[in-house]
Amino acid sequence: MKNSQKLIRSCCEGVSYICDIDKTLPSDDEIVKLTKIFKALSDPMRAKMLFALLDYEICVGEMSNLLGVSQSHVSHQFKILRRYEIVTFTKDKKMSFYRIINEEVKDLLHTALKSIKLCQKKK
Repeated sequence: MKNSQKLIRSCCEGVSYICDIDKTLPSDDEIVKLTKIFKALSDPMRAKMLFALLDYEICVGEMSNLLGVSQSHVSHQFKILRRYEIVTFTKDKKMSFYRIINEEVKDLLHTALKSIKLCQKKK
């Protein structure tokens, strides 16, 4: 085991720590928000869109050009990301510019990519 911390064993037929474990669990609301983030990231197109938005506000047409997919597909994916409360947009004349509003998602993307790159170097 890489982690030097020894895990505590809890068992229904032995020593149970269920009360202690229950206190550490996130609230139901936190779990729902967490799963929304992972649902958003579970689609490669949405993940790529989010990486593109790390340092930019991007309109639908520009994202469509970047990814080589239709504007309607990009719009649909942005709608999902808005529903998951990860992105928002501002209107400028007839254009909508999307950006990430959840800073923790940005941190998660950076951390996940860094981890992947570290694992690739070890191979």
